[in-house]
Amino acid sequence: MVNRQFANAVHVMTSLALLKNKKTSDISLQMNSEQLAASANTNAVVIRRLICSLTHAGLIQTTRGKSGGVSLAKDPNDITLNDIYVALELSETISHSDKPVHKDCPTSCSMHQMMTAISEGADRALGKYLQSQKLSDLIKKIK
Repeated sequence: MVNRQFANAVHVMTSLALLKNKKTSDISLQMNSEQLAASANTNAVVIRRLICSLTHAGLIQTTRGKSGGVSLAKDPNDITLNDIYVALELSETISHSDKPVHKDCPTSCSMHQMMTAISEGADRALGKYLQSQKLSDLIKKIK
């Protein structure tokens, strides 16, 4: 199953950044979980879980109550996609097998070490790319 947490989190953060960017005196800077869920075409429970992670990381802030909601805690220029990715605490991009080693097979004996190196390299490359992408860059792409 494909993990959609990152895509949903980027959707939430981009929606909040766009809202902040288009602020007028008659528009609130907040959205609630139901509004964000409708925008992302997902369940509000999914969004609430993401909100917890993003709040804990200091990327968004929440206000409770009838008129409460979620807003960005930082300027979109100061938030990278890597910040969002790290906030979600997702597992490595490529994982290695956790099956027992077959001692008579040289491939089996080396696979864990090889896959660990591949996984670490993929994670570094992904982190470097995500670090280069700012939330403010995404809102510029919205038509």
